[in-house]
Amino acid sequence: MNRPMPITTDDSSSGSIDAEQAVSEVFRLLSNHRRRIAVQYLATQTGTTSVSDLADQIPLLEGEHTHGHYERVCTSLVHAHLPMLADSGAIEYDHDREVLKLRDQGAGMLPYLELANAD
Repeated sequence: MNRPMPITTDDSSSGSIDAEQAVSEVFRLLSNHRRRIAVQYLATQTGTTSVSDLADQIPLLEGEHTHGHYERVCTSLVHAHLPMLADSGAIEYDHDREVLKLRDQGAGMLPYLELANAD
């Protein structure tokens, strides 16, 4: 699935299959806490962010900031989470330079995160 994720729809498509698929895609992307952290963290950054900076934040939030845990986080980000976010169009991910940036489609997921965090 290498097509950009449609986040917004106009009123004429409300309730359409495309709108339902877009919402389902957002929920699928945000179903993992590391992807939620990535989107939230990237939303606070200006320009590009290194994968290592993002990877350093996750163990802090998970309460286990050891080198081994950091390495496991890096591996899961590079091999699973970041490619998934990039394939959806939520982030720009330069694997060679190990930098990433939130795209407009990713910023469009922030209201869903705000709702999820409003307890």
